[in-house]
Amino acid sequence: MTSEHEAIRNAFGSGQIKKPTYKEQAYRLIKEAILYQRFPPGAVYSQEAICQQLGVSRTPVREALLELQNEGYIRFNRGKGIQIIALEDKDIHDILEMRLYLEMTAARLAADNASKKDIKYIKECLDACYRNLDKNYETKDIAKSYRLDHQFHRAIAIASHNALLCQILDNVLDLYLRFEVQTVYNNTFFAQAIMDEHSSIYHSIAEHDADKSAHSAYTHLNDAFHRTLEKYWVISQKTGQ
Repeated sequence: MTSEHEAIRNAFGSGQIKKPTYKEQAYRLIKEAILYQRFPPGAVYSQEAICQQLGVSRTPVREALLELQNEGYIRFNRGKGIQIIALEDKDIHDILEMRLYLEMTAARLAADNASKKDIKYIKECLDACYRNLDKNYETKDIAKSYRLDHQFHRAIAIASHNALLCQILDNVLDLYLRFEVQTVYNNTFFAQAIMDEHSSIYHSIAEHDADKSAHSAYTHLNDAFHRTLEKYWVISQKTGQ
């Protein structure tokens, strides 16, 4: 009789579940601290302080920092430490504009291409967002609200069945967190508006109405940018056409 361990080994073949390396762990933790602005833009930290905070040795932390430098998140200032790069106003506008067009396209493609499984997953992400708010739309966990919010948007991109769009939008969503004020879920009026807008996008996709889905995505993001990022968001009316 096949033992339990043999059955598991046969199920997974010879492959092993890969444990993240120290460098990968350091990269994830540092990047998350930048994205959620626990390391605020412009701040400077010593490499030693980062190592101590993470409980990781110098080599993997330096490897992670070099990768983050290549991606434009940090810079090494000789003799001063590691500086978190702040995005310029023009960069921020470009990111907002790119996100708007990508999400409109993702919603349109999702309406055309989403399977029942895709639509179910989008609904699950929407429900998770609701569960992190109480009946008065008070958030239970701010950071979790943003993770769930972006999970909802990523679910729509997945439903587009366009791998390149998913990859680019994933990067743009990360860039967005670097400057988003991250206070919108502290405002119950804004939180309710976001959920209503998310619900409209979901229902449009579930109805397989491509034009309505794209319009719902446009309305949501244009309103979202005006709620908290209006100083960066100068846009012509042609964008929504």
